[in-house]
Amino acid sequence: MKPESLIKEFGLSALAIKSLDGYASINYKITTAEGSYILKYYKNPEELELIQGEIESISAVQNQVEIDLPIQKSELKVLSDGSFIRLSSFVEGKFLYEVPHTSRLLVNLGQKMAALNTAQSSLKNSAIKARKSEWDLQHTLLNESKLRFIENPFDRNIVSYFMDRHHMQVSPIQDSLRSQVIHGDLNENNILVDENSLTGLIDFGDICHSPLINEVAIALTYIILLNPDNWMESASSVLRGYVGENALQRQEIELLYQLIASRLCISVLNSAEAKAENGATEYILQNEKPAWKTLKTWIRTNPILVKNTFLKVCGFSIENPDSETQLAKRKQVASDSLSLSYSEPIHMASAAFQYMFDTSGNTYLDAYNNIPHVGHCHPEIAKVISKKARTLNTNTRYLYNEYTSYSEKLLTKFPEQLNKVLLVNSGSAASDLAIRMAKTITERSFIAVLEHGYHGNTMLGIDASSYKFDGKGGKGKPDNVIKLPLPKEYRGAHSTGKAYALEAISILEKHIALGEKPAAFLAEPISGCGGQVPLAKDYLAELKPFLEKHGILLIIDEVQTGFGRLGSHFWGFELHRIIPDLVILGKPMGNGHPIGGVITRADLSAQFDTGMEFFSSFGGNPISCAIGEKVLDIIKADSLQENALEVGNYWRDELLALQRRFPVMADVRGYGVFIGVEFLNDDHTPATELAQNIKNKMKEHFILTSTDGPFDNVLKMKASLCFSKENVDEFMGTLICALGEIYM
Repeated sequence: MKPESLIKEFGLSALAIKSLDGYASINYKITTAEGSYILKYYKNPEELELIQGEIESISAVQNQVEIDLPIQKSELKVLSDGSFIRLSSFVEGKFLYEVPHTSRLLVNLGQKMAALNTAQSSLKNSAIKARKSEWDLQHTLLNESKLRFIENPFDRNIVSYFMDRHHMQVSPIQDSLRSQVIHGDLNENNILVDENSLTGLIDFGDICHSPLINEVAIALTYIILLNPDNWMESASSVLRGYVGENALQRQEIELLYQLIASRLCISVLNSAEAKAENGATEYILQNEKPAWKTLKTWIRTNPILVKNTFLKVCGFSIENPDSETQLAKRKQVASDSLSLSYSEPIHMASAAFQYMFDTSGNTYLDAYNNIPHVGHCHPEIAKVISKKARTLNTNTRYLYNEYTSYSEKLLTKFPEQLNKVLLVNSGSAASDLAIRMAKTITERSFIAVLEHGYHGNTMLGIDASSYKFDGKGGKGKPDNVIKLPLPKEYRGAHSTGKAYALEAISILEKHIALGEKPAAFLAEPISGCGGQVPLAKDYLAELKPFLEKHGILLIIDEVQTGFGRLGSHFWGFELHRIIPDLVILGKPMGNGHPIGGVITRADLSAQFDTGMEFFSSFGGNPISCAIGEKVLDIIKADSLQENALEVGNYWRDELLALQRRFPVMADVRGYGVFIGVEFLNDDHTPATELAQNIKNKMKEHFILTSTDGPFDNVLKMKASLCFSKENVDEFMGTLICALGEIYM
C-alpha cells in the first residue's frame, strides 16, 4: 500500500514522506505540521500480538529511564487484509556511528543500557517470551543451515568454527543464565547520542526474552565493529559503565568472547543468505564488510585475553597461568626424555586453524606443526569425532562401512597399482609395519635408508632412522642397516641426482656381493629432519630400475609430505616420477587424530599373508576412518592443495627476495608450505647459533617455527594447508625484524 493512504488511517496530512530501511516492516518517516512520526506497516497478521507486546514494553519503561523512546501515538490500525500499521514518535538525535566515541560517551552508553535492562527486568509478556528469532543470540544455531551460502571456504570455516564453539560453550548452560526482556539489537543504527551520552533508542523490533548477557554482547559487538583500532579499550569502557549500574555474573562475562563471535556469525550468515537469494539491501549488508573483518580478527584473538580483560573491568579476579606448576607436575610424571620446544616452554590452552592460544592470552601463528593438516580444531573434524564416538568404536574384527568407505576414497589418490590399505594408529606404527612387510615378503633382514632420515619411534623405526641412531643418545647404525648418502643438491657431494644414484648403486652392489641384499630402501621424498631437503632431481628415477632388478622394495615415507602439502603434487613421490612399492602415511592423515597406514600392491599384500594375522586393535577403527575421510573431503572441498601451491609459491618468492638482503639465508628450498631456509656464516660454516636465535626471536614475536638438519641450522616451516598470504606477510615481517635485531 502507498504511504499516503496509510497516513490517512491516522487522520494526518503529510508535508513530507521518507522511506526508511528495515527488514521486519516497511518504514516511513512522516513529517506533518504537528511534528515528525514513524509509520510502520506490517504485512504479516501473525505478528500483531508480538508488536502489541513490544508497544506495551516500551510504554512500561518510558518513565523509568532517561532515554527518548519511540512512544506510541495512536492505537494500532488493523487493515482489511489482516495487515496492520502503527504510528510512533520520531526520536531525534545523531546515530552512534556519526560521532566520535569518547570514553565518557561509551561509559554513559553502558550506564543507560544497564538502566534500560533494569527497568525491563520485571516485564512479563507471553508473546515476547514465546518468540523464536534467528537474530536472538539464544537461537544462534537456527542460522547454522545458512553456512552453505558462504562461498569462500576459509570464511565459511571461521563461521563454522564459532558455531561449533557455541554448541560447546553456550548451549549447555544457556538455560541456567539470567533471562528477561531485552531490546535485542543495540547497534549503531538504533542508538542515538549527543557528544557525551546516550539520548535515545529506536527500533525495538528485535525485542525478546533472552539471557541478559546477550544484550551486553550485542552492544559490545557493534562497539567493536565501529572501533577496530582500539576495540578492547572501547568495549571495556561500555562494560565498565554497565556493571556500575547493573552487576554481571562471572559466568556471564566469561561467555562474552563467544557471544560476540556468535553475533558476528549471525550477521554474516544472514547477509550471505540475502545475497544468495537476491534479497540483500544496503541496510542488511552495511555491516557485512566490517563484520567479516572483525571475525577474522576474532579468530586469531586469544579467548583468554578477552575473558581476563572483561573480568578485570567488571571487578573480578583473574586466574594466573599455572605454567610453572604444570612444568613441575610434568617433570614428576613424565620421563626426562620427553622434550619440550623452546627453553621457556609455551603453555597452550586452545587453538583455531593456524593459530594457537596460550594461557597468558597470547596468540601464536603456527607455521610449524604439520599434524593439524587442515587446521587446528577444525569444526568439521570435531563434529565427526563427536558423532562417531557416540555411535560406534570397535576393531576390524567386525564389519562396518567406515573402513571400506575411507579406504576406497584414499586409494583414488594413488596410482592404480597401489590398491591395498593396511590401517594402524600412527606413522610410527605404519613405518614399523612397512619394514616388517618388506622383510617378510623378501625374507631378508637388511634395509637401506638415507642419512638423517626419521621414520618413527618403534624399535624398527628407530633402527631405520639415521636421525635417531646417529643422533644424541643413539648407538650408531645397526649391523643390518645400510646407510646411503642424502642426495642433497645444495652444497652436496654431487651436483646431480644421477650421480647420487650411481653412488647409492655402488654401495648397494658391495653389500649385495657380501650377501647383504636389503629387503627395501626406505626414504622420504623430502628429508624433514635432514633439513627440509628435497631429494635431488632424478635420484629415485635413476635408482628405481636397480632396485626392481634386485627385488629390493621401495618404501616412501609420506608422513610429512603427503596429502597435498607440497601444492604441486598430492604425494611427494610424484615429484620424482616413480611409483613406490609401499607408502607410509601418518600424522596429517587424521588432522591430529591417531591414524596411520601403509598403501601397497595386491601382490605384495598377498605375500604378506603368511598365516600370521595382521591385527592392530584400533587401527582402522570407525572413528579414525571417518576422520580420515573427512580430511580428504575438506582438502578437496576447500581447494587446500591449490592453496598450498599458491601460498607456498608466494612464501618462497618472499624468502628469495629477502635472501638478497641477507646472504646468510644461504638456501631457500621446499614445495608448497613445506619450506626450509638454511643459514650459513660468511665462511660457509653452519650458522647454528644464528638459526636458533631466529627461531627464538620468532617465538618472542609469537610465530612458531623450528630448526633441523644435521647442524640444526635450517629454519623449517610445515604449515597447515589453510595458511594464507596474509599469514606469510606476518611471518615475513617478523623474520625481517628478527634478522634486523640480530644484525643491528
